[in-house]
Amino acid sequence: MQESISKLVNIITPLTLMALIGVLMVVNGIAHIKQENNVLNFFFGIPLALGAFGVHMLIRHLTRQKTAYVWAIEFILVALFWYAFMYVW
Repeated sequence: MQESISKLVNIITPLTLMALIGVLMVVNGIAHIKQENNVLNFFFGIPLALGAFGVHMLIRHLTRQKTAYVWAIEFILVALFWYAFMYVW
């Protein structure tokens, strides 16, 4: 039981959730193909998904796959992205 929870926490991190949001944006764009400004789903979703997953893999490599360090660094990065998006722009 603990091993499966450990694997789940190792896979689901803040940046992988952010990448999932990008994938969902692309799926939403495909599902509503006739919607106005539909291209924005692809324009923002694809770089968000690929960028978040790429940074996640880089952080995992740099921290030698230590889950606590990965979570701490990714949580801080996602919090900074959220702050910049909500209050700076």
